[in-house]
Amino acid sequence: MPFITLQHQAKCKAKVKQEQIQAQIEQGTVEPEALVEITADDSSRELVQVSLERDLELLKDRIDVKEKVELKRQLLPKYLPMVERYRENGEHYQNWPLVYCTIWALDVEQVELALDLAKFAVEQQQKLPTHFKSNDLQTFMVEGFHDWALAQYKANSSASPYLDEVVDLVKTEVWPVINTIALSKLYKVTGMFAERAGHIRGAYSWYEEAETANPGKAGVKTRLQKLHKQLEELL
Repeated sequence: MPFITLQHQAKCKAKVKQEQIQAQIEQGTVEPEALVEITADDSSRELVQVSLERDLELLKDRIDVKEKVELKRQLLPKYLPMVERYRENGEHYQNWPLVYCTIWALDVEQVELALDLAKFAVEQQQKLPTHFKSNDLQTFMVEGFHDWALAQYKANSSASPYLDEVVDLVKTEVWPVINTIALSKLYKVTGMFAERAGHIRGAYSWYEEAETANPGKAGVKTRLQKLHKQLEELL
């Protein structure tokens, strides 16, 4: 059979496959494997975006927070295989499934996964969508990890080792963050954990960091005064 005929047959099969997947996307029945398959073809990548936009509309339609979280939990396995293929292939482009999986993972408290994806996404300089207040992914994730860590603190649970790693990423500027509010909140909650563990000097130091980041607005004045007295007693 002539090569040109084989090539034509291959193109026809690919087109039929795309049409089948597009129909599945519209019906909401597309499988993760199909998304991985079409991601390998640059010309089919727009179908992935169509699928993602459809699911984002479903999320938007959910009013109840618990329902939103549950839908995000269901969507993660749909897009994660595609994200893993993207990482394995060493590709680099603005990858919206990667960005949303990073956000969703933290929202459903899959913290280890969220941190792993966030480190990769920030390294690639992935941006947030335009409807976010800022396109700065690392600052958004720092605020998200702060909120999660604060919830762990209130539940008398530990935020280690994830909070520690986020703080290290920020302090070493692997995650460059200039938002003073985000920085002060991160340092304050780190100090709160240190104080609860009885590490008075460490806690005092973190509260000072929070105050330095956002002078007069970090909400640590009383804590600093309290610990200052305790440190004087230790002298």
